[in-house]
Amino acid sequence: MSPVPDLERTRWPVVVALVAGGIIAALHVGKVPPALAALRGELGLGMVAASFIVSTFNVLSMTLGLMAGVLADRLGRRRLVVFGLLSLATGGLIGATGTGYALLLASRVLEGLGFVIVSVASPALVLAATAPRDRSSALSLWSVFMPAGMALALVASPWLLEAAGWRGVWLVIAAVAGAGAVLVLRATAGLPVHPPPEGPPWRVLAESLRRPGLLLLGATFGAYAFQWIAVMVWLPTFLPAALGVRPETAALLTALVVVVNVPGNLTGGWLLRKGVPAPRLMMSVAVIMAACGAGLFSTVLPESARFALVLLFSAAGGIIPAAIFASMPAQAPSPRHLAAANGMLMQGSNIGQFMGPPLIAAAVTAAGGAWTGAIVPMLAAAGVCALAAGLSGRPATRRPHVP
Repeated sequence: MSPVPDLERTRWPVVVALVAGGIIAALHVGKVPPALAALRGELGLGMVAASFIVSTFNVLSMTLGLMAGVLADRLGRRRLVVFGLLSLATGGLIGATGTGYALLLASRVLEGLGFVIVSVASPALVLAATAPRDRSSALSLWSVFMPAGMALALVASPWLLEAAGWRGVWLVIAAVAGAGAVLVLRATAGLPVHPPPEGPPWRVLAESLRRPGLLLLGATFGAYAFQWIAVMVWLPTFLPAALGVRPETAALLTALVVVVNVPGNLTGGWLLRKGVPAPRLMMSVAVIMAACGAGLFSTVLPESARFALVLLFSAAGGIIPAAIFASMPAQAPSPRHLAAANGMLMQGSNIGQFMGPPLIAAAVTAAGGAWTGAIVPMLAAAGVCALAAGLSGRPATRRPHVP
């Protein structure tokens, strides 16, 4: 099958609909932190056990991200994005109506399946709807889906929690996911996409895994996500405990911290268009995040300075996903491998998201409840992020792709 010719004009309504679908998927990440106190109280959970309500969401993504990309090519990216949103809706409904910790974790696995499908299959559709000159901008716009969705959930959840409890939050977001499936289905009708790579799925896997640049970008994404999601998940707990903030105010401040990641995403796209090399950009941001993380969890600085650091941590950090997504097409073996390549990136990201909250919780617990215990794992993740980002910029020998 011949490749699909590039569009002359970007279909921005399609791009916006796909970004909206990603934002809806990310609501299922952001709904948990404000509800952790209620969940811990109702189910009698400790800090580490509660953290797995967040991390279990990422189990399928961290193990099957690359395979999900390959299947997206085979089964149809548009069909899978719609299925992913419906899976999110179903998982939310089960979680809201079920009882017990085990069923809640199982529902989060189903939500995680939907999330990995949406996050892996959507970028290839974004590129299919975009003219070549707009691809950097479109991918930078796509990269806002996680912080934008989390922030919306963090802002809305306190009111929904007060009115209907955590189960009400789950039901409302499940309904939004169902509506998002309809939106994406209609918006992407007739969208031409590149055919899948020829040959068996194992060959697509092997061709993607042989790309050192993709592996390093995945490691960069994982190390970044480790830091960012851990801070965002525990910030509503950290702010009252360490900075004396009222719990209801902590949720809003956490939403603000998440929101400032979005300008970082867009700034990253702008800097890349200005010619700043992506590896240098990511290494610089990793150093900034390391300094901010250490200052946030130390007890040396005044409270206002520590909150300013977490704002900078999130705002600067947003540059990294934009740089990763913009670098991905050049690292993929061919345009037909884009879904598989994005699957590898999301697999790395979700490994980091899975590990971050529990390891930070374990470090704080081991330190006797002192948040200074979080400094060492945060600095270690920042070091991995900087090293992988720097190595990703090394020139690679490209093998010609035979369709």
